[in-house]
Amino acid sequence: MNELFYHHQMALMTLSQPRGRGASARHASFDLPGHYAQRIDAYRAKRGLRKYFTGPPHPAAVPIIIG
Repeated sequence: MNELFYHHQMALMTLSQPRGRGASARHASFDLPGHYAQRIDAYRAKRGLRKYFTGPPHPAAVPIIIG
């Protein structure tokens, strides 16, 4: 998960840099940050995680404390 977050942030920072000519300009139309955002969402959905990790993944995962 951290690796996906890292690559997403790097892709966002790369967007803010001016584009020149060459191979990077040819691929400028590809939405790399969006690609990583989709992978992060898929990872979360597969594991039942919430978008911002505000709580446990499943209601059944909440421990019951007696006492």
